[in-house]
Amino acid sequence: MNFKSLLKNEHLLAILHNVLMNETTKNNTFNSSIKEESYSYNQYSLLVTMDIVIKYQIIINDESYNTYFLNKLDFITNNYNNHKDLIIKGNSLLIDLVSKKLNITTIENHDKKQILKYIYDKYFVNGYCFHSFPSIFKRKTEEEGLTGDIDIKELNDLKKVDYIFSNHNYKNIISRNLKEKSRAIYITDSPAMAYYYAFRSPEYMAELTSLSKYYNYLKEYDKNAFYEKDYYKCKSNLTSLCKHVNMTTKEETAVLKTFDKRWHSLKLSESLPCIAFIKRRDLAKNSLSNIEDIINSVDTTSLNILVSKITDSKYPIVRRYSDINSLNLTVITMPSYREIKNNAFISKDKPKVSLRTNIRKDYQEDKKFNFNYKKVYNYGNANVLALTGLLLITLGLTLSIIINVLGG
Repeated sequence: MNFKSLLKNEHLLAILHNVLMNETTKNNTFNSSIKEESYSYNQYSLLVTMDIVIKYQIIINDESYNTYFLNKLDFITNNYNNHKDLIIKGNSLLIDLVSKKLNITTIENHDKKQILKYIYDKYFVNGYCFHSFPSIFKRKTEEEGLTGDIDIKELNDLKKVDYIFSNHNYKNIISRNLKEKSRAIYITDSPAMAYYYAFRSPEYMAELTSLSKYYNYLKEYDKNAFYEKDYYKCKSNLTSLCKHVNMTTKEETAVLKTFDKRWHSLKLSESLPCIAFIKRRDLAKNSLSNIEDIINSVDTTSLNILVSKITDSKYPIVRRYSDINSLNLTVITMPSYREIKNNAFISKDKPKVSLRTNIRKDYQEDKKFNFNYKKVYNYGNANVLALTGLLLITLGLTLSIIINVLGG
């Protein structure tokens, strides 16, 4: 999957920037049921737009169409009336591109069936589910895969913070699962949800620094601090919360010390959102029992609705309790919130040449034969309630939205 050329395209970044910073809706909120949060209208639009981008990449997967796709997406994101309209127009664009790829010039019923079969094969049968995590774990994930193991030292740090807040009646500020010896790897088949949690990963730091429901009790705080990976804003938020709950100086010092330790350990100031693309077939999530009924409904149901019946999330939460081998996934670095907001890609200095080149070559040879890899702690775990809530407000709504608007 050659996704990099599209994700590093400056035109795409400009489109995402315009969606996020749209002045006409910039100050609007989108009420949701997730953890009692309300979200920026533009942030929701960004999730829908990236959902379209990821689906395009999976279904079309051909760089020769990138310019056409971006030009059309640019027009759509500058001319949508609301989220319903954006979703519908995104589906129409995918249908248009598949028609071009298959050289279909008419829209007879047999043409529609051919389009649906193609989308089903590319997006579902041979498509992907997703798991999000911060970029510090990209190399390890690529080399060693995903596991649900927990770092005991880290767990003890989090328990300490959780205990202090609990003593002030702010319970479960980090997680309800701190007592578990291991945890599931949470996977979703919703691109929008995967991108959402890539912004928030690791989830416990997002909750601790700006996104917990307890921050709603503060009059002023920077809600986007963690999205932007701004150390000073996040620490300021946490300090304000500590003072709000009337912590002792000793307690506040302990909480902030843990924050500093975890922040620098995870290198969050330079973190980028990563998504592991995992083949549906490796998770046994690559078939629809009603696909024939969907395809044979082309004479009675809008093609937009039928596409949604294939591409809408069917598995918003997949709990995986066994490791996922690195050979069974592809890790993609996504545009970060900071990059989108600033309309500028983060550039890093090229690494100096070192003797590790030979070591990496040897490792690649060994990897073909040795499957006894070290385990890596998985930071993409998401609270089940949050995942379910997100499903209710994001792309899980696509089908019902289109049905209500177009009928069917």
